[in-house]
Amino acid sequence: MTAEVHVRDSMLSRPVATVHVGRAFMTSESTSHLARYVGQDKWTVDYLPGRQLDGWRALQAMKIAAAPQRPEVLFWAAELGLTAAEAVGMAAMKTAAAAERATGVER
Repeated sequence: MTAEVHVRDSMLSRPVATVHVGRAFMTSESTSHLARYVGQDKWTVDYLPGRQLDGWRALQAMKIAAAPQRPEVLFWAAELGLTAAEAVGMAAMKTAAAAERATGVER
């Protein structure tokens, strides 16, 4: 079973990002972040270490990672108990760290 959730531009009604929801993972072409199903209706999201989320909240986290520039991030982050700045910052830090590891560059 796989589903797609489109994050749409409200003005143009066109998708700006898509999150693919499968049995074991949630992924998006717009980000390297992923959510992983860990059983008992719980998911983990790579940029939110130590947290287990229900499927709805994991989807909100993936939408933040896939479309961090969207004004809706305010609402998606609130579902996680975070501010928009916190959520976007956490996703950005994990992305930067992964890029450093991949290139061998350290700060």
